[in-house]
Amino acid sequence: MNRNDTPTRLPGFIELAELGSGAQGEVVLARHESGGGPVAIKYLASELLGDTRARETFRAEAQMLKRVSSPHVARLLDYLESPWGAAIILEAVAGRSLRKVLDEHDGPLAPEAALVTLKGSLLGLAAAHAVGVVHRDYKPANVLVLDNGQSKLIDFGVSVLTGQGGHAGTPAYMAPEQWTGEPATPATDLYAATCVFIECISGEKPFRGTTLEILKAEHTSAPTPLDLVPESLRPLVERGMAKNPADRIWDAHQFVNELEAIATQTYGADWERRGLLALGAIAATIATTIPLAALGGALLTPGVTTTTAGTAGSSAAAYTQGPVTADFAAKAGTSTSKGFLAKIGGTKGAVGGGAVGAGGALIAAWLLWPGPDVGGESQGAIHAHFTKPGVLLQQEHMPVAESPYVDLKFSVTPARAKAGTELRLLEEARTRTVNAAYYSPTGERECFGEKAKPPKTHTYGWGIGLRSKQLGLGDNGPLAFYRIPPTKRNELPKKTGDAIILPANSEILKEDSWFSSAECTTTNRWTIAVDLVLPDKEVLPPGQYLVTPYVPVTISRTRRDDGPISPEAVGATIEGRLPMIEVLDD
Repeated sequence: MNRNDTPTRLPGFIELAELGSGAQGEVVLARHESGGGPVAIKYLASELLGDTRARETFRAEAQMLKRVSSPHVARLLDYLESPWGAAIILEAVAGRSLRKVLDEHDGPLAPEAALVTLKGSLLGLAAAHAVGVVHRDYKPANVLVLDNGQSKLIDFGVSVLTGQGGHAGTPAYMAPEQWTGEPATPATDLYAATCVFIECISGEKPFRGTTLEILKAEHTSAPTPLDLVPESLRPLVERGMAKNPADRIWDAHQFVNELEAIATQTYGADWERRGLLALGAIAATIATTIPLAALGGALLTPGVTTTTAGTAGSSAAAYTQGPVTADFAAKAGTSTSKGFLAKIGGTKGAVGGGAVGAGGALIAAWLLWPGPDVGGESQGAIHAHFTKPGVLLQQEHMPVAESPYVDLKFSVTPARAKAGTELRLLEEARTRTVNAAYYSPTGERECFGEKAKPPKTHTYGWGIGLRSKQLGLGDNGPLAFYRIPPTKRNELPKKTGDAIILPANSEILKEDSWFSSAECTTTNRWTIAVDLVLPDKEVLPPGQYLVTPYVPVTISRTRRDDGPISPEAVGATIEGRLPMIEVLDD
């Protein structure tokens, strides 16, 4: 059934793409059928519509957003609730999360760029504080960075009015008073903003404890790690992260004034312009949350890659997984038996694994056509993850947001080609492996370390597509071409028989791997070039094709140390769009 036909959807809107999903619900990009610009609609999950408390929490988020008006906060357009369901309608922001910017940028941000990020966040928080709202979950995943370097604050899902208490938040950035359940104040948000500033300027979180107990001790009693920031900025950081809220800067506007004074004195009167240019240049290289085609970009067509959110999981085990062996069959001649290509890894994330809302990664596929001749470039991306990672990792209480996953970005040149043309597909991968972690019934994580062994660890593995030998290619990797039509441009092809599969040569251009004890994950990255000379039209007839080194584009196998398990049982999910080429007739 089309999602627009279900009774839980907002009447009158046409959905363009899914931006994120999780236990609370999902966020979609949509337009009204009468016209107008796109909006982001956050729906309460249909299974929660009968839950009075869930409805009240969802409604409270909208009420908080309604209070806040600032160019640095994603704007609430409307809140609607009726028999069909509940929906928060927000402005559609063409940006990407600061989390993604930090993960994909090599090294820390320049000081001016880090200061610009902090200033924009402080102005967004100031607007919230002015109407009595404390965000309580300020973190990189909840900041969207635009191409011009400006930023917007999102996700008020756990916000409260000033003076209300509670333990909600993301552990890596939680102020001391959040750990003890004391009242939240503007100083609570400014503490988190200072933590993120340290991460931006140093590339490291201020505290990196591997358990909640250690993190709590660090945030409540450990000295502020001033050595991570330039000396001239230390007074600002010291006040922003004071253990006692009374010793912090309470007013975000005052914080901005002090920031500007120190930044001007240290980096010159032109610091902000240079910071915006530097941050914008980095952000522009990273996929936006909102596909630019939906905002009118002439060269873009929207993709549908999402990032999961929420907390869920099933199955049971006392401990969790160790190393993961990957069966990425489409490594196009590359051996996956050595190096980190034999592992699944992933990006850095907040300790404790916060939910990803509208700031999740939606990757746009696009084409640059050169006209009628050979040339141009086509790009695409896919995201694979699990909606039931607890079943795969044998961890009953594992949050969905900490699922193992892989992001694959493809670039194909030329986008228009003919027989005899050398085609190159460039694959950039970033993967996440959760290593030896135990999740308590409350979802808290304890990390046993990179070298943990049974019984503290369980192995698991998964693969996309079929192996080269299964495709009859021997040791050669595949490059598959799916004809359009019958294959649809915006769908991932699921059938092997629909493809023209050709042997290709590949080369590893770059590979990297590291373990983070703070996240209890291994991050792996690689770049592979796959080259192929297009055969004559008897083998590959003229027309348009989707191109992929994964055949078919599905998570085809999953296993645990106790044997194979079906991909359906673990909620194996793969989404996105493939690059497209046009084969010309001579």
